[in-house]
Amino acid sequence: MAWPGKRRGTTHLGSVGLAVIMAAMLTGSGGSARAIAAETVAVALSTTLSGSIAELGRTGLRGIAMALEQINAQGGLLGKQIRLVSADDGAFPANGVSNVRHMILVDKAVAVFGPATSAVGTAVETVAGQYRLPVFFHMANDIQITTSNFTKYAFELVPNTVMEPRAIAYYFAENVAPKAGGKRIKIATITPNYSYGRDTVEVFLKTLKELKVDFEVAAQEFPQLGATDYTSYISALLAAHPDYVFAAIFGGDLITFTKQARGFNLEKQMKILGFYDQVALRVLGKDSPEGAIAWNRAPFWTENGPGFAKFLADYRARFHDAPSPWAITGYSAAQIWAYGVKKAGSFESDKVVAALSGATVPTIRGDITLRACDHQGEVPEFIGRVSAQTDPRYGQPIYSETVAVPASKTMLTCAEAQKRQP
Repeated sequence: MAWPGKRRGTTHLGSVGLAVIMAAMLTGSGGSARAIAAETVAVALSTTLSGSIAELGRTGLRGIAMALEQINAQGGLLGKQIRLVSADDGAFPANGVSNVRHMILVDKAVAVFGPATSAVGTAVETVAGQYRLPVFFHMANDIQITTSNFTKYAFELVPNTVMEPRAIAYYFAENVAPKAGGKRIKIATITPNYSYGRDTVEVFLKTLKELKVDFEVAAQEFPQLGATDYTSYISALLAAHPDYVFAAIFGGDLITFTKQARGFNLEKQMKILGFYDQVALRVLGKDSPEGAIAWNRAPFWTENGPGFAKFLADYRARFHDAPSPWAITGYSAAQIWAYGVKKAGSFESDKVVAALSGATVPTIRGDITLRACDHQGEVPEFIGRVSAQTDPRYGQPIYSETVAVPASKTMLTCAEAQKRQP
């Protein structure tokens, strides 16, 4: 990935129409930061807008921007309009740190929205903690965010890397393993070679053992994030002859892997467990792996929180597409920050953090409780089976069934989380 040298682009959200500023957001051509007017307040987002997972960052940015536009249209917060400053981190931690520090010191941001990847996320969390600003993670989900790297300013709004693989393991143990007919199940894994991937695999396999699933690990592959050629990894998986391959890769990487795997007829030889979200299923279309076990943090076809129907209609009208999970979680992240500001009656960080710690916040995803002990959102993980058929309601494939695994079943206890905290 040759992205570190990419010039940092910033964008601004004020009274300018979203259709105009969105073009700047998605091209990185918003120009240099402007001085903050007395009637505006800035919030910051450094995310991945280039490379193989750029679609995740772009759609997350859309969701945040839409929420802030709605807030501004209703008079803003505490009498001030909200301005969004964004930049591309290229999925590199150093870029994320540089972007966020610039946004805090130059743009005077009062809150930060988290990046796309966990590697950048933990770095951004540290910077936000140093400057005592609240940071809201709507994509990055490394368990370190709420444990070993935790600061009181961080809020995790999606299932973390303990909750997500536990949910998948529970689904597998309850819905797949009983059909093995007493035969030991062979499982292979392929995940990106950094903490998210390795932690996800470790917890998934550990949870299967705890649930007494009779399995063996046939192979484990760890390509780099942004890999473009999965041929050698696919060959290794085929040579291991597993019954299932656990593919915790995502975005453009998962799309690339799935297309290349189809050339090897992989899905006819083993079942895939994969992170097939709205973006992947839309791009793959009829090439989506029929019957694959898939997971998703906020599928648009199941969400029904207050205001979600309007959000869905507005998003589809504006972008001619269904919202990705990242658009949905981004929108709800902005809602949560705004709720904290209103409840605190202030933009001051410590007051906003105190207002949100332990609070239950209404969002388009439904009510989300932010645990006081680690600021982890009590949110479900959604598991289902991929349908390769185009759903006539949405113009793309979705899941043929969707099960919500509740946070109560997957979260660390507060005692467990706090034991890992500094």
